[in-house]
Amino acid sequence: MSQAGVGRLNMVRLAIFSSPVLVFQALELPWRVFLPVFFSETLGLQLAAVAALMMWIRLFDMVADPLVGWASDRFATPWGLRRPWMIAGVPLILLGTWQTFFAAPGIDLWTLASWCVVMHLGYTMLMVPHGGWGLEVSGDYHERTRIMGTKVWFAAAGMPFVLLLPTILESFGHSSRAEQIGAMGWVLILLTPLSVALVLRFIPEPPVDRAAARRIANPLRQFWAILRDPALRVILVLYGLLGLADSANAGTFIFFIEQGLGLGRGASGLMLIQALVGLVSIPVWAAVSRRFGKRVALAGVFVWHAALSPVALLLPAGEWTPLALFLIVRNFSWGADYMLLRALVADVSGRDALESGERKSGSYYAMFNVTMKLAAALGVGAALWVLARAGFVPGVPAGEEAITAIRLVYALPSCLVGLAGLAILMRSTPEAAAPIAGRAATA
Repeated sequence: MSQAGVGRLNMVRLAIFSSPVLVFQALELPWRVFLPVFFSETLGLQLAAVAALMMWIRLFDMVADPLVGWASDRFATPWGLRRPWMIAGVPLILLGTWQTFFAAPGIDLWTLASWCVVMHLGYTMLMVPHGGWGLEVSGDYHERTRIMGTKVWFAAAGMPFVLLLPTILESFGHSSRAEQIGAMGWVLILLTPLSVALVLRFIPEPPVDRAAARRIANPLRQFWAILRDPALRVILVLYGLLGLADSANAGTFIFFIEQGLGLGRGASGLMLIQALVGLVSIPVWAAVSRRFGKRVALAGVFVWHAALSPVALLLPAGEWTPLALFLIVRNFSWGADYMLLRALVADVSGRDALESGERKSGSYYAMFNVTMKLAAALGVGAALWVLARAGFVPGVPAGEEAITAIRLVYALPSCLVGLAGLAILMRSTPEAAAPIAGRAATA
C-alpha cells in the first residue's frame, strides 16, 4: 500500500485514471493554438483584444484554481474529496464549449468572454481535483514518475484526437477555421463525460479522514505555509519559465508555419509529429530519471531546449522536409519537463502528508497550476503583442519585419528558458525532499 492508502495501479487502471488528460488536451490545445486564430480571423476580433481575452481568462483561473484546490482538500463528503468536484465540472465544460467553439461571427467580446469563463470554471473543477488525486495515488519515489509519465503520455496521445480532425477535414476540402474548431468542440463534448464516468466507476479514491480535512487551514494560511518550502519554490519558478516559453511557442506555431516559413495551411498536421515523438520520448526520459534521478533528467531536458530551439531560425522558407526533421528532433523532450516537475511536486506533497497527516494535494496541484497559467497568459499575451507591434495582421501576407518577428518569438523563448532552467538547477536542489518521502512510503 502507498502512503495514500491506494495500491499500485496496474496498467489498465492507470490508463483509466489518466483518461481525463484527454479532456485537458482537447481544451488546452485549441485554447493555446487554434482559438486565438479562430477568434481573430473568423470571429473578427482584433488581435490585441484576443491577446487581452487569453490573458484575462488565465487570470480568472488564478483565482478559481487555488479556491477549488483548497476546497477539494477541506470539505470531505461521503463520496470522497475529489469526486464531487469532478462531477460538477462536467456540465459547465459542455455548456461553455458549445457556446465558445461554435461561436459565430458578430459575437461581441464580452459575451464570448463570459462563456469562456463558464468553460474554464468547469475545466478547473475537473482538472484541479483530478490533479490533486494524482499526486496522492502513490508514495513511492519512482512510482510517482510512472504516474506522471503516464498522464503526460496520454496528453501526447490526446493530441491526435484534436489534430486529426482538422487534417481530415482539410483533405476533404473543409478547410475553414469554423469547421475545424467545431470538430474540436465535438471531441471535447464527447470525451468529458466519458472519461469522468470511467474514473468514478473503476478508480477508488483514498479513504477520507474527516478530522484531518477539518484541520486544513484557511486558504491564505495554507498557501503561505506551502510556499515556505524552498524545494517547492524552485519547482514553481521552473514551472513558470516553462509556461512562458511553451505558451509563446504554441500561440505562434500556426503563424510560424503559415507565414514565417511560407508553407500555408497544414500546421495541424505538423503538430501530429510532436505528439507521435512524445509517445516515444516520454518513456525514454522516465528511464533516464529512474537511472540518474529526476534532477539530472530535468537538467538534460533544459539542455535539449537550449540547444535545439534556435535551429528554427535557420530553417529555409518553403521547404517541408527540414521543418519535419527539426520538429522530430526538437520535440524529443516534449512533456518530459512537466512529467519530472509534477513528480517532484508529488514528492514534496507526500512529505507534507507524512509530517502533518493532512491531504493537501489539491492545494499543491493548484499552486503549480496557477503558476503555469499565469505564465501561459503572460507568454501568449507578450508574444501576440510583439507580433502586433511588428506590424503582423492575421490573414494578411506578412512583410519581412513581421516574418522575422514571428521566427524570433517562436524560437527564442524556449532557448532562453532552457539556459535559465539549467542555471537554476545548478544552484539549487528541488529534489532534496524527494527521497525522504519515497523512503517513508516504502519502509
